[in-house]
Amino acid sequence: MTRTRSSLRTLAGLAVAACAAVAPAAALPPTSASVALSSARAGAKPVVLTLLLGYDMQCGYPGTEPIVVIFPAQERLPARIPATAVLVDGHAAPTVSVAGHVVRIGLGVAPPRVMCDVIASGTLRLVFTRAAGLGNPARAGSYRLNATKGTAAFSATYTIRGA
Repeated sequence: MTRTRSSLRTLAGLAVAACAAVAPAAALPPTSASVALSSARAGAKPVVLTLLLGYDMQCGYPGTEPIVVIFPAQERLPARIPATAVLVDGHAAPTVSVAGHVVRIGLGVAPPRVMCDVIASGTLRLVFTRAAGLGNPARAGSYRLNATKGTAAFSATYTIRGA
């Protein structure tokens, strides 16, 4: 009987090791992004740009990492964007900084005092209002906007029509 138990333990250990060897590595959480413009006309300025970022959130909490938005080189951006000109889920962003075509938006959202255990897909809504002073590219075409939040990467394409 001792041999049987020992054999069963060995077989159980081998089964666990085999399962671990074929189990896929944890997948990165799915992300999504979409862009909407108040005007898709080439050269239009100022335009409202709405960026929706979808990613896994705990209890709908967007996290503390800033959002870094990388605009295409053809987009016209001012040297400075007031924090009040960018809305994060309907509220003025705590901080906004511009370096060329890269805009860093601080979230400044404190975590809730009590956090549930639900991890589910959520959407963060960023709105660059007219006061942000964004201008569409001068030429018609498709343009890609990229963003990051911590290790999550986002990408969305938008189309500009001729004037």
